[in-house]
Amino acid sequence: MNKNLLLVILISILLCQIAGAQETIDLLMKSQLRFSSSGGYAQLDADDGFNIPLVGRSENIKYKSKYKAALLSLMLPGAGQYYVENNSKAKIFLGIESAFWLSYYGFRKFGAFKDDAAKGWAVAKAGASPDNTDELYWIKMTYYDNRDRNESQYELGYNQMIGIYEGDNAVFFPETPEYYWNWNNRDDRQKYRNLRNQSKNAYERADVIVGVIIANHVVSAVEALLSTVKYNRRLEFSKAGFKFHYAVKPSLNDPAITVSLIKYFD
Repeated sequence: MNKNLLLVILISILLCQIAGAQETIDLLMKSQLRFSSSGGYAQLDADDGFNIPLVGRSENIKYKSKYKAALLSLMLPGAGQYYVENNSKAKIFLGIESAFWLSYYGFRKFGAFKDDAAKGWAVAKAGASPDNTDELYWIKMTYYDNRDRNESQYELGYNQMIGIYEGDNAVFFPETPEYYWNWNNRDDRQKYRNLRNQSKNAYERADVIVGVIIANHVVSAVEALLSTVKYNRRLEFSKAGFKFHYAVKPSLNDPAITVSLIKYFD
């Protein structure tokens, strides 16, 4: 190969490499590192040829609805807390709700058990009719020795004494087997009364539990609303800080890469 031709080829290759290096240097010189203290992307100067759009932070924040959280917890305590991602409080309120409902059914069950025990005792010790569904019949059995009019002044017969206590407004029990009872002694009647009182107290506690359950729903709803406010506020603060953004201007004549370091303020 001719030495002059080889020299020309080598010089051409060198010139191409120098030209490529110069383009790379020009591209790097056009790259910019900017710092912005605004709430959006940094904006290039007008003579740079293009701008990066300004974007507000609120567009990127997904807030929780405090009213939705309150409504969820009002229906089911803990649901609103779960909605705002406060799982620890969600478990607490749901656990309290479960415990109260278990207590409610427990008291109801205990009340029914004691009521059945009282009636069984009356059937065994006073000859009461187990098929009688008149609640007044079982109540009056607590205070009177028997149903009948007694000759003995020591026996409290319901039909005998009710006329004295209530006069014309007295309600007498019919003298039929369905309304019969006669306690063997006062101790048996007292035990029957104790069993009925235990049943009554259990049912009353169950009613109190219902009120507590309603209060738990209200408290959970209020707490969920406040938790939502805190969640949204914390979300706002979590967006504060430094963020890196970049933009590329693809152009054959004037390419550019812009890097921005943005500081968010709340």
